[in-house]
Amino acid sequence: MAIETTLRLIVIENSANDANAYVKALRASGVAVREHFIADKNTVEEKISDHQPDLILISPVNSYVAVTELPPLLEKIGSNASIIVMCADKNEMSVAKALEAGARDRILKGDTEHLQAAAKRELAYVSLANRHAALDRLYRESEDRCQILMENSRDAIAYVHQGAHVYANKAYLEMFGFNSFDDIEGLPIMDMVAPEKQEEFKQFLRGLNTQKGKKMALETQLIDVKHEAFVGRMEFSEASIEGEPCTQILIRQNVGDTSALEAQINQLSRLDPLTGLLNRQAFLEEFGKALANVSKKNKHYSLFQIGIDDFKTIQNTVGLVGSDQVIAEIAGLIKGSLEASDLAGRYEGSKYLVLSEAAAEKTILGRSNAFIKAIDKHICQVGDKSINIRLHIGISLIDDDSLDVNEVMARAEKALADASTPENKTRIHIYQPKEGEMTQKQIDAAWVKRLKEAMDSERFHLLFMPIIQLDSSETERYEVFMEMVNEKGERVPTGDFMPAAERTKMSKILDRWVITKAIQHLVKRLQTNPNTVFFIKLTGGSLEDMELFRWISEKLKAANIPKWRVIFEVKEDAVVSHLKQAQAFATLLKTIHCGFAIDDFGKGPDPFKLVELVPAQYLKFDKNFTTDLSKNQQNQQTLREITEKAKELKKHTIIQHVEDAATLSVLWTIGANFTQGNFFQGPTKQMDYDFSSGGL
Repeated sequence: MAIETTLRLIVIENSANDANAYVKALRASGVAVREHFIADKNTVEEKISDHQPDLILISPVNSYVAVTELPPLLEKIGSNASIIVMCADKNEMSVAKALEAGARDRILKGDTEHLQAAAKRELAYVSLANRHAALDRLYRESEDRCQILMENSRDAIAYVHQGAHVYANKAYLEMFGFNSFDDIEGLPIMDMVAPEKQEEFKQFLRGLNTQKGKKMALETQLIDVKHEAFVGRMEFSEASIEGEPCTQILIRQNVGDTSALEAQINQLSRLDPLTGLLNRQAFLEEFGKALANVSKKNKHYSLFQIGIDDFKTIQNTVGLVGSDQVIAEIAGLIKGSLEASDLAGRYEGSKYLVLSEAAAEKTILGRSNAFIKAIDKHICQVGDKSINIRLHIGISLIDDDSLDVNEVMARAEKALADASTPENKTRIHIYQPKEGEMTQKQIDAAWVKRLKEAMDSERFHLLFMPIIQLDSSETERYEVFMEMVNEKGERVPTGDFMPAAERTKMSKILDRWVITKAIQHLVKRLQTNPNTVFFIKLTGGSLEDMELFRWISEKLKAANIPKWRVIFEVKEDAVVSHLKQAQAFATLLKTIHCGFAIDDFGKGPDPFKLVELVPAQYLKFDKNFTTDLSKNQQNQQTLREITEKAKELKKHTIIQHVEDAATLSVLWTIGANFTQGNFFQGPTKQMDYDFSSGGL
């Protein structure tokens, strides 16, 4: 029976004929093979790390690496690959010697049936090993998250083994007046109970031992480090710490209602802070739920994508803060024109979304004209400037239950582009599919195929862009991100393929590729430049990857990367729409001495609310802050204010998109920590910036 799973194979063999014979034999047995051949001894580790093989076939007389060197190399990389030694005759290496070297088998080159059977066996073994590793990672990830939750819990939590403390969180230490866990480690739990209550406590503990698996509680008198007594309700349950059985003790504190904080988190994660409309992620979630009604309830909808005409000119006229005021005012007017059943959200920048139950063309055009008229007669007063606003609207009809969210959004986007052309005097366009036009799903599928082909043919590579410390430093900082080239070697703009990658979750794979490659480059760089720091860009989709933190931790540990040499960078919009995941990820990163940066920061009216919830060390300001900065006094003042606020909160600030000396001279007066832009150096394949010149 043919094996459906693809076997990732690396062959380490001097003879190309023999190597091709192995692959041919495996394919003849029904095994799908994706093979790579080692042709350079200097790239053995890189090839194995890049391609993560299931099986390695190695000749003991190859010119690239000894059989005995492979197992420690695989362990270093974190690979579960099986090794099979391929010998021309029995004298090249015995079975015993091959097994002793760490191989799973030794096969004679002419024994095709043995090779085929062994390959299928090893494919099954590797599959089980990978599943075991994945489950183990999930388990440890869960433990890490529980640890973080306990550390940040307002309830006092401690673990006790054989009557002595082996763990206590911050709330527990504060409750009893201890400064650190060192002060309480090994201290008997009995010492925390008032003397007159200790006998009662002993009797309770004896009963606890007979009630295995049950949670039990006791309200008793406790004493703190100053011997002051207080009453506490202690809850006991079975637990384990580092694999050892122990008892968890939880003492609930009366800290009041936390619903307000929870509501704030939920609101921030769903509402756009500037407009009060649903943010993009929340809108798409609600939109997806509504789409189910097309087939279930035979309901029809229309999606309006509303854009502000020539917004760049408005931004240049009134500055960043003033343009934010315009966006908020228009959102308010749109809200005032909504019907009760409408769903409204902010899409991005100066674009809005409205999902309506309007289905007839006459009704849709009437709604569109109502939006346009409401805005046309409004004048935005920004300081001493009066701004007239014009809208254009693209509409996608939703009358087919085969349409998904991405397809409808793509159609509305195309309609908006048609509505904004000078030829369209109505400023309204309803999308009509053209004959033979590909759907968004088909376009995305084509992109996924192209991306996979680009990865297989190594048409992705890293780019590096320096981040400059303005007051000079010996530390070399580079932002790291990927670039794709087509079959002709021409650059493919990130904006062309990344939206499709994010929609199809392919971005998670690309992010892991970037991380893997970045770590490899950093290892080499640190050998000659030990003060190098990498800022690695991640997409929002990776925040949903529950295994990512554990995977990163293992990668950094295997590579022996020093502390605080890696900062992970995520855009503000993605952080907001994945708020709880971002909180957990940023907090966990600190436990492995990595940093977290919020990119494109500061777009909302009160961006520091986000900083209160997500423990980021770096704030990389939105590039619009530096647009015409040397002439725009409003942007200068705004940038100065948020930079000072960031300093108060002990956050490092990065100002990007510095394109000229005039902008840099302004930044010196503002007092930012770091800067970045083409004025210093744009993205390059090499790390060759001269940091000794500082920000000059």
